[in-house]
Amino acid sequence: MIKNVFITGASGCIGHYVLDLLANTPYHLHLLLRDPQKLSFNPQDYPNLTLHQGNLEFIEKHADVLSQMDYVMHIATDWSDSDYARLLNVQKTMTLIDLLDKNRCQKIVYFSTASILGQNNIPIPEAGYYGSGYVKSKYMASQALPGSHLYERMVFLYPTLVFGGDAKHPYSHISAGLIPNLHYLNYLRFFYLEGAFHFLHAKDIAQIAVHALFQATDRQHYILGQTAISAEKALETLCRFFDKKIWFKVKITPRMIFGLASLFRIHIGPWERYCITHPYMQYDAVNPEFFGYQSAFPHLESLLQDIQSGHHT
Repeated sequence: MIKNVFITGASGCIGHYVLDLLANTPYHLHLLLRDPQKLSFNPQDYPNLTLHQGNLEFIEKHADVLSQMDYVMHIATDWSDSDYARLLNVQKTMTLIDLLDKNRCQKIVYFSTASILGQNNIPIPEAGYYGSGYVKSKYMASQALPGSHLYERMVFLYPTLVFGGDAKHPYSHISAGLIPNLHYLNYLRFFYLEGAFHFLHAKDIAQIAVHALFQATDRQHYILGQTAISAEKALETLCRFFDKKIWFKVKITPRMIFGLASLFRIHIGPWERYCITHPYMQYDAVNPEFFGYQSAFPHLESLLQDIQSGHHT
């Protein structure tokens, strides 16, 4: 019997890389899409794809389809700073899971965000208090989902900074914005902030997500990222890659940022203020090597090469 896989967010950056891995497999893929035109390939070329045009807001319309699913990968999210993010990312996500047949659905891979986590790898209340609509909604979902009837069959993925995209894959927000804003590096190269962060390419994220969907895992929660890099080291790497000389460096402290914001009457929201005062976004992160695979883009330099080549094609 052919197994059915329901995928949301397939038209996005990570979603396209996931489809690369699943399009020619024995699974039948059911894609929930608001706009099928956003797919970078012709779905008619793949007999194992069925498109369901619609919005997560009206997920109830797909109740009959969801009851026949053996696996679910829920990537779709609303990024807005509004109550609509709460509707889709919390309420309708819960509804989607409620519509699955407990006697049939074997595994659910759910995408959250590392932004809601503290250094101990658990969601922090500050994300719920101060976060944007998107961040707050993901925190609320983390509190609600343990009450789902299929919670024990869920694997939670928390991507850190996501890179990726080319002519055949939509760009992530970071990869799309780097080259057009490269001129700011002429000024930023002389300043640095404290802090550190993880990153991972969408191709590597997709590899982990597909593994988590079909293979047994020893954890329920995974933060996805390569080894953390300091903000200062990341800036040096960018400057070296794009041939920008650093003649001197000035350290910018949170107090200086708040002072300049006050001087120029720039509003800094409570979530931004929290992030500025907690700049070390380091976690117990995993990459494809953790699961026995090889990372396609293991270093920041390889990510930059990918972005540069993608913008030249």
